[in-house]
Order: sequence, then C-alpha cells, then structure tokens
Amino acid sequence: MCRKGHMAFPLQTWRRWHRKVNLNERRHALASALSGTTCLPLVLARGHRISQVPQLPLVIDAEANKIAKTKEAEKMLEKLGCLEDIQRVRDGKVIRAGVGKARGNRYRLKKGPLVVVDDDGQNLVRALRNIPGVDTVHVSRLNIRLLAPGG
Repeated sequence: MCRKGHMAFPLQTWRRWHRKVNLNERRHALASALSGTTCLPLVLARGHRISQVPQLPLVIDAEANKIAKTKEAEKMLEKLGCLEDIQRVRDGKVIRAGVGKARGNRYRLKKGPLVVVDDDGQNLVRALRNIPGVDTVHVSRLNIRLLAPGG
C-alpha cells in the first residue's frame, strides 16, 4: 500500500545527470588537470606505461596531421614510445561484471594516450579512432573527464 498522494510506481526515475559548476572553478580544474599531465608520477600512478616516451606532454609537429591510415598511425605511436601503453589497453579488455554487459556495455577498456589535435587534424582523428584506448579531442573541446578520467 502506498500513502495518499504518493505514486506507487513512478513513470520516470529522476536523476541529476548534470551539475552546475562555477565557471572559474571549472577553469581552475581544467588547468590543474592539464598541469597534472606533465607530472610523471601522477601519470604512472594512473597505470600508464610510458617508459619509452621522451617527455610529457609529448608534442609532435604538424606533419602528423597528414597521416590518414591506421597502420601509419600505429607506426607513428610506436616511434613515439606509446606502443607499450596501447598494448596494456589491448591486454586489459575484460567482460564487464553484472547486468551491464547485456545493456550494450559488454567490455571494459583501460584508458590509453589522449591525442589533442587542431583544425587540420581530421585525417589523424580518422586514423586513430580504430586503435583501442586512444582518445582524440579537438584542442577547443578539452575537458576534465578526458584529461583526468576517474579523477
């Protein structure tokens, strides 16, 4: 029995999907997450394998924007020393526990390198999108969830 005025089975679940965060607070968080990518112990604590990477963050020239094939993109990432981290993502693919696997989220993947591109990088985005764990984002669309996932 339910009390008077209360619905026994509400039609929709009310969830607070979005939270308002003050603009200055958001900017400080983004700057903090961006500076955290330069700190080697923080990146290693997230589980990334970057012993071959020469520096953090790794900045490459505009020639990379001409890469259009996934095989070429993998060779580029291998030369930059990111292949060990990509292999960690490939080996870490596990089936999700619980009912979530029946709802379109069957596998859990680890996070790999994040590639930030500019306006000329559309070919590179296409080349990298089929490599598991590699995320790409336009420089104007950077956000905290991509820079510090799970943080």
